[in-house]
Amino acid sequence: MDRNEGIIRWSPNLSLDEFMVFNLNNRVVQLYEATGLAQPGHFDYEKVSKHTEFPAINTYDWSPVNRGLVAVGTGQGEVHLLRVDDNSNASLTLPLKLQRPCQSVTFNTTGLLAVGLDRVRNDSCLQIWDINQRLAGLDPNKKGWNVPTMNLEPRRKLEASVSITAIRFFEDQPQTLVVGVKNQSVRIHDLRDPNSSVINFQTRCCNNIAIDYTDTHYFASSTLDQPGLVVWDRRASSRSAASTVYLESFDQEEVPWGAALKLDRAIDVEKSTYIKQLRYSREERGALGVLSSAGQLQVFQTKREFIDPGSSDDLHISPELLEAKSSFDLEYAFFDPEHKRKYEHRIVSFDWLNLGTSDLQTRVVALRASGDFEILQMPMESTNQLSQLVPWKPPHRLEDPYMTLMTFEDVSERVKVRGPLFAAAAKLNVAVFGPAKFHSPRSQTLLNAAIEKSLRSSENPIVQLTSSVDLELSKSHFLSDAGISTSQLSTSTQVYTNREVHDQLHYSMLGLIGSRKPRSRLLDHIMLRRALDGYLFDCKINKRIATDDQWLQDTWEWIQGAHEAAQDDRMVCRPLDLSYMGVYTIWMNALGEKAQSRLIDSAVIPDTSQWERLIANINKQASRPHFQGVSTAKPHHRQLCLAICGLSKTVDELDSDLDALEKQKKYTTAAAWALFEGIPKRAVEILKRGGTDLLFVAMALDIKLQSTASLELDQVEWGKALGNHPEMAEDPYLRAIYGYITTGDWAVIADEAGLPLRDRVGVALRHFDDDKLTDWLSIQMEEASRSGDIEGVVLAGITDNMVDILAKRIEKFGDYQTPILIMSFCYPRYINDIRCDAWRKAYKDFLQRHKKYIFRVKFEQQSTIKSRLRDGLPVIKPPPRQVTIRCLSCDANAANDLGNSGAGSTSGSFPGSTAVDPRNPLAATGINAGLCCPRCGSHLSRCAVCMEIVGVPRSDRPEQSINAEVRRMANFPTFCLKCKHVMHMDHSVDWFRRHNECPVPECRCQCNANASRQTGSV
Repeated sequence: MDRNEGIIRWSPNLSLDEFMVFNLNNRVVQLYEATGLAQPGHFDYEKVSKHTEFPAINTYDWSPVNRGLVAVGTGQGEVHLLRVDDNSNASLTLPLKLQRPCQSVTFNTTGLLAVGLDRVRNDSCLQIWDINQRLAGLDPNKKGWNVPTMNLEPRRKLEASVSITAIRFFEDQPQTLVVGVKNQSVRIHDLRDPNSSVINFQTRCCNNIAIDYTDTHYFASSTLDQPGLVVWDRRASSRSAASTVYLESFDQEEVPWGAALKLDRAIDVEKSTYIKQLRYSREERGALGVLSSAGQLQVFQTKREFIDPGSSDDLHISPELLEAKSSFDLEYAFFDPEHKRKYEHRIVSFDWLNLGTSDLQTRVVALRASGDFEILQMPMESTNQLSQLVPWKPPHRLEDPYMTLMTFEDVSERVKVRGPLFAAAAKLNVAVFGPAKFHSPRSQTLLNAAIEKSLRSSENPIVQLTSSVDLELSKSHFLSDAGISTSQLSTSTQVYTNREVHDQLHYSMLGLIGSRKPRSRLLDHIMLRRALDGYLFDCKINKRIATDDQWLQDTWEWIQGAHEAAQDDRMVCRPLDLSYMGVYTIWMNALGEKAQSRLIDSAVIPDTSQWERLIANINKQASRPHFQGVSTAKPHHRQLCLAICGLSKTVDELDSDLDALEKQKKYTTAAAWALFEGIPKRAVEILKRGGTDLLFVAMALDIKLQSTASLELDQVEWGKALGNHPEMAEDPYLRAIYGYITTGDWAVIADEAGLPLRDRVGVALRHFDDDKLTDWLSIQMEEASRSGDIEGVVLAGITDNMVDILAKRIEKFGDYQTPILIMSFCYPRYINDIRCDAWRKAYKDFLQRHKKYIFRVKFEQQSTIKSRLRDGLPVIKPPPRQVTIRCLSCDANAANDLGNSGAGSTSGSFPGSTAVDPRNPLAATGINAGLCCPRCGSHLSRCAVCMEIVGVPRSDRPEQSINAEVRRMANFPTFCLKCKHVMHMDHSVDWFRRHNECPVPECRCQCNANASRQTGSV
């Protein structure tokens, strides 16, 4: 077992809501109790006890009967019984005679402990111990193992001279266990059998044995050198008892004997990746979790293959084949190109939660290599139902239903179809454990009230159902729906992160809290209003339009700065083009998936030393000063990153900014900026001018600057400080200054999530060493991608990483207008992502749906211009010409330039075209002049009133008329769609004022009849 990893295990006792975490580095095991919510992003728990100073372990198991009993096996051949529920650090050792590595231990429900040992000659390697005998007389109310010392012998000894790799007891038959024998087989032993008969399945998949709790006929195993696994059926005893279907699969070598399912590749493989852990869910039939050594967590849902009831293959004693119904990736491998994460942040252990109900979606608790643990959840059963109830057919005309659920006049039908959607949304915010857990009457009452209110509501719920609402906001919304005041949930010292404040502002703006307006209409209204105001690619205009969103204004301000910096190739040093890149991508030397687009006249990506040299040239061209701060191997990287954050200011610029903040009475912000910029004396002076309340902070900061002492405040003391100074809860800059005063650690400021991300990144760039900065930036990049924080543009720039951030933002808010406008600065020139294609099409359909054709054309034109490469050719191809001139005789396009109309070339491109008569010299002239059809040679039509050719200058010179209407209409032809006769527009208006019939002799077409009836009806 890797010493740099840990173990997490949920209690096998179904009556307890507890889990245990092993820290193998510090040799500490801690017992926790789940107390409330257990959902992705929020897990309520509290520590119960811990056990320290246990030996280095190879294997472990937790007793399903005795809450505090844990058995651990060591590489030195010892088995220790730990008591972990009373903080006593008590331990007992089982006396093994021949010392060799202990490779597996497992409890059953009657108090037996099976121990699997490594191979040794002339001794059994599977030993069964009676723990009830060893712990006889135990008083659970006293600390430690208060039992006498005794010489205990194993109850049974089996499997001589083999290496046991894994053991598991069957819960429905506690005297039966399955054993993995290294490189040989898996074997099933029945301890009740005096003859010690064994069922043997030959295989090399003898590790990680896991039994299906919901159908104990099946168990799974894997090997440590292959990416596959096998699910076994313990009923496979002999061929005579097997069905014909199973025998055919075995004879055709689809599965080995005893196997019900074989998966050759259950995980993604790279280098030495292998299956590390298998776990079956206790609550969902056939749900098998598979964890790889690369941190990939995949869940397979299996079911029995269909057999006709009553057929000859329907035998209860026969093994039955399984099939993989579906699979889900709860976590991708750390090396996955689409979901890359640091090796230190991969999942190293997991277990299924015992929720005690099938009404909630199954979940797992996962432990990461960093020591953090979190909840992951299986997709809800109603995941695909929402898309089936929404009319997605484009382009959604203005009158068409869009972003709305299907309506049902029948109440019972509405409850039946819509009920699962609202129930799934409401269950997300209900506590799973603790006094107010899901099963409690109070929780059920609140849940039912919220669901019933949603079903009765006439408001369209599509935005709420498709948005991932912030936890606190959704919790307040859920309780308010049930008629409970939310004031009880908030306190004066509640501290929100900058992202949470932004989310709250956005949802308040959309009316998701306390609004009676249709939310989809409101969302469309905001996007449409911005489009009509000129919300496009001018960052200054966009910033002025987004006055209701400070974070969006900051984003457009950053993009404006990046756009200005990229002008005249000021972010280019051949062969690198670093335009629109962010702090994280610059620091990590990451050019993205389409790296060749950022290389000029080169196909080789520069190495780290070349990056530093090239960035130094970029800084020199921009006259940026040398970096001053922590010792670093990449000073030019840091200086460019500070400039990307907008923090590479001259002394005069900084003084001007600080003076402006003081005039606005933002003393804490000005003081914090001065502190971050390395002029703490100026910060003290600013605080002194901030009034009496800040005078003591100024004095404390002054004292801090003169000494190196620091106050180490724990979470309780920090909470008391916030309670005594509630103004700190509202002012993140004051909290940052106070944190620096009390700790002297710049990491406290960098981790202050209430500060704007730019300021935090600036502090990290100036004060963190290279390794710490790399880790910190990676964590912040992951958090921004996970939460959809638009401030992450500072880290990602407009790169592939920003696509991940904006995709999550769309999932939360449903606004795809801002994301596609942001990405169009670099997409598809530097980025090739199918999500950007979808956003672009969705936004064009949105404008088309609302009949804003000019705005759609402007968007297409300007985004096409922004996609131009260095040679001037756009990556986005202009759309086909949508308006053409067609010949009335042969219906062929009659435009001279058809290269972009989809009709091909005009010369000889028409099937069945007639060659121009060489004896008529005027024919070619007429075609070139646009007067004749290039296919049939027909001349442009003549006006039915004046008999002159339409489209050529007229003899009556209408452009000189004193009538403005005549001058305006004279150059426009009009066509009758029935008889196809043509007139000048002014002639048409004059004629049809007096007539309904076509002016062409012998044509009886009533061209103006419909118009006359419409006029008469009005």
